[in-house]
Parts: sequence; structure tokens; C-alpha cells
Amino acid sequence: MVLISTPSLSQTMISVDDSSDAKPNCPFLSDGTADLMSFADNSKPFLNRCINNLSTLKINLFKLGLCKSALNTSNPTTDWTDKCTFIINNQAIPTTLEFSLGEAASIPGVDLSKLTEGTYTHAVFLNENKYKFKSKQLYSQVFQGQTSKGKLCYTVEGAAYNKTATNNLSDLSVECVDNEEAITTNGNYGWLVNTTVWFGGNGGLPNKTMTNGNLLYLMSDQTTLATIDNLNKTSNAKYEVGINIFSSPITIDANTTNIDLGFAMKDYGRLEFSTHDACSQANRPTGSVACVNSMKANGFDFRVTVK
Repeated sequence: MVLISTPSLSQTMISVDDSSDAKPNCPFLSDGTADLMSFADNSKPFLNRCINNLSTLKINLFKLGLCKSALNTSNPTTDWTDKCTFIINNQAIPTTLEFSLGEAASIPGVDLSKLTEGTYTHAVFLNENKYKFKSKQLYSQVFQGQTSKGKLCYTVEGAAYNKTATNNLSDLSVECVDNEEAITTNGNYGWLVNTTVWFGGNGGLPNKTMTNGNLLYLMSDQTTLATIDNLNKTSNAKYEVGINIFSSPITIDANTTNIDLGFAMKDYGRLEFSTHDACSQANRPTGSVACVNSMKANGFDFRVTVK
């Protein structure tokens, strides 16, 4: 590992040697500014991630169900009708959900009356293979974005997330500037788009076990597993199925008066950087410590609480 700069005691090393290594928590000052960080040179984005809170999330959801037993882990759609009660069930037109950290949000189209009494152990959802994220982050250091550098970085409307190589600065989904006025002038602050077509390091399978134990599947249609081209790192995935395993089963009975549900956001975000190729010390514009590749989710966890 070749360091861009020798880290002092006040800097957090972000780079790891292997994608399976534990990711550090992002360092923050009391005002929310990201504190000093250091990076290995010529290191790809998937090796340069730190964990923070997820600011926003937007998804198009076709199905959301609560299940009383574990689903078929080979393809959960084969038995989800028997084991799950779907409180959102839209085969053709999805429900668009938008969440922001710390803000309550209603989920349109939910029919809780379908739930029967009993103990539920899992949740399952089917969504379009397209997650969207929108956020800004102030840093203590100068970082490079798509076309400019600065300490204030933001997600670019419609930019596509790229986790592998940074062949060009245009591969980044973030811009960095000096101040809020520059963001207004640029006029391109908005939702970056994360489409998953390939899971690295699992032999080209269309499914993945997340670090928290939840399961994610790439689907070519709403019931068929995607075909993965592992060599070219692509697939025909148009949908995703997620299985969420409750850490504690929930029970619904005659005394249940309220059910709250939603995606966890605290500790489920990440800041992602690159020092690879166009973002290496030798190639990126001078005066920055690294490129900011993305600001997005780091896994998923669907939470349900019953009162």
C-alpha cells in the first residue's frame, strides 16, 4: 500500500487492502464536517469507503411483504406467495418511496389490513434495480469531483454510480466546489443513480449475502434470477429482491395498535473515494487529496416495530 501522504494521529486511513476488510467509520467534527482522512494511492473506489449515516433514499417499490417463515434462498419468489403477506403489491406500476434521515415519511399504498395475527420473521421487497441518493458533504480537505475541486461536494443529478475503475473524472457521481453559491450556479445538484448489475467476489452469482446477513438478488424479471456475465461484469438485471431477516421476530395480535416500518438510515450510508487512474496522485488535478466517487447507501435493513 503506497500512501499519498503520511497520516498523522489526527487522520483516519480510509483505504483497505481487500474489499472484504472492515470499513472504517467516517471521521466527523462536531459540526458535521468530515475530518482529515488519508488514502493509498492508485486504489479503486470499492477499497476506499467509510461508513456514515444515509441522508436520503429514493426507490420504486413493486412489492413489500412480511413473512412468517424463511423463504427459499435459491429464489425467494418461488414460495413468497405461501409464506408472505404483501402489504404493497403492484405488478405493473411501482410505488415511489423517498426517505430522508430524521424525517418521518408516509408510505403510500400500504394495506396493513391484510396482515393476520401471528409471528413474522422476515420482510421481502421487490424493487426496480435503481436506487437514488441525494446529499451534500463538507470536508476538511480539498477533494476532486467531476470537473472541479473544493471542500463542499454534492451528488450530481442523473450521474451513474461506478464502483470499479476511475478511468476518467466523468466516472465520478459527485462534484466538488468551494461554496453553496457554486452549487446553485452549476444547477446540477440532484439524485445520483445506483444500478447493480454484478456482485464482485462471489463467482458470478446473482445473489449476495450482505454484511448484516440480509440477502439481495438480481432479477431479470419479477420472478426470474438475472443472468450474470462475470467476465464483463454485467447482467440483464432489471429488478432486485431483498430479504430482510428480523433480529427479533415481531408479533401481531389483537392488541396491536400501531405498526411502523421503513428502511434504516443511521450507519447505513457511506462516503466513497478514488485514487485510481484518473484520480491517482500523478493524474488528477493538483491541490486535492483524492476524488470523491460517491455518497450512497452501504447495505440495507428494513425495520418493523409493533405497538
